[in-house]
Amino acid sequence: MVSSTNNMHTPTPTAPSHSSNSAQFARFCNLYQERLDALTLIKQLIQMIKAVQRHRGMSMGMLGGNQLFRTELKQLQTQLERRLYLLQAFAARGDHLLSERDQENLNHAWITISHDWQEDSVIDNYELHCHLIEQLLSMVAALGKHIEQPTSSLMPEHNEPKIINADGAHFPNRFKYLEVLHFATRLMPSVAEQIGRIRALATYAAAIGRSDSDFNSKLRYVIQCTRVNNEKLRHQTKRLEGLLTQDLSLLHQLKSYEIKLDFLLNMVESDVASKEEVHADSNRLFNLATDVIDVYLKVVEEGVDLLALWHEQDIEVWIQNQ
Repeated sequence: MVSSTNNMHTPTPTAPSHSSNSAQFARFCNLYQERLDALTLIKQLIQMIKAVQRHRGMSMGMLGGNQLFRTELKQLQTQLERRLYLLQAFAARGDHLLSERDQENLNHAWITISHDWQEDSVIDNYELHCHLIEQLLSMVAALGKHIEQPTSSLMPEHNEPKIINADGAHFPNRFKYLEVLHFATRLMPSVAEQIGRIRALATYAAAIGRSDSDFNSKLRYVIQCTRVNNEKLRHQTKRLEGLLTQDLSLLHQLKSYEIKLDFLLNMVESDVASKEEVHADSNRLFNLATDVIDVYLKVVEEGVDLLALWHEQDIEVWIQNQ
């Protein structure tokens, strides 16, 4: 007969403690998911910006008489409405990330643009699109500001922001994260929008075949702003190349696209913004600008994906420091 005393010291399996730790882990998960929701919204907003920019350029080309945009513009308008609905669905997940007022403003701005735009003056059409894109850019920047702090730093044990070591001891790639965040949510989208404005104005002038002094003044001003801000972008790109090595694979392509952008700006200055009679090819200008804008916004998307990866790594940092 086996003595029962043999089992006296056998440890009894116990379930994990459900004390205050449960609330702590739930809070971490909620904060983490909120950041992922914000990053998803940023990507959706960037897609909206890209689509509205294309709609502006194509609609202005058509107002200038270029009918080759008609079929694609009709499809784009339907897609834009779907993108707006999708954005609202994603926003519903994130509660306060995009306010109801912001969403209502977007709806109103889009309805204003899309309703009988063929009857609008070209300047009204241009300004209405620019206003909507400014709203979208502002939302991207606000969401970027919202996720500046890593999830782990917002937990109760981190009431005071920690001094982050150069090696990112409390959040992997902390300094890189802030650099990429500014690059992807402010600097790069802003430059892409300025190129989009040049595309719209130049496409219209080339389509209609003429340009007055006021129009040329507006175009030259946007070109000047683009040159200044693209220089800032060039310096930031070099800085990121030194920090990121292979983390952003498209960064190295920006050098070749800077050459394309410079070619575009020189072409618009010489063939459109300095003449009353314009003989430049409307479609060529549109496509050249589109090629640059698409790559710039692709880099933004890659940057947002990298931010999401670093947030995921923050889970391991927090677990290991518990």
